[in-house]
Amino acid sequence: MPADLQLRMASGCALAADVVRQFGEVRLKVTGASMLPSVWPGDVVTVERREICELRPGHVVLCYREGKLIAHRIKLVAGDQLITQGDSLPHSDSPISGSYILGQVVSILRNGRRVPIKQSLWQRAVSPILQQSGFCTRMTLRIGRRWQRLRSLELLWAS
Repeated sequence: MPADLQLRMASGCALAADVVRQFGEVRLKVTGASMLPSVWPGDVVTVERREICELRPGHVVLCYREGKLIAHRIKLVAGDQLITQGDSLPHSDSPISGSYILGQVVSILRNGRRVPIKQSLWQRAVSPILQQSGFCTRMTLRIGRRWQRLRSLELLWAS
């Protein structure tokens, strides 16, 4: 990745972190696939500032680490430390202190519609498959992109 693009991305992440710290809320468009099948690239998440004492396992939180924003699900809360993990990743993240947590994801918008944050039964069943297979993750992304294109065409035809 070119250095100027890295600098712009880091600046954007720092700005989003400042917004949630100062104003208590920020909306961001997701670019990564680590939270598949719960959160998809292109989804818009709303993050509200939270104290670590308000967070529980199962909540999705936004962390600011090494100049990057990462939204992952909490696996364990131990005092001022959290362990998080992306739903489609095979390993947990290294423990982080509460000072790196910007807030909790409180809503997800997909194609203009609100979707549940809590993992459904089928999402809990699919996550271990995605954790073990990069191929399955790539295929899930490909199928999801095609599904979204079909949905947008349906909406155009309907109007």
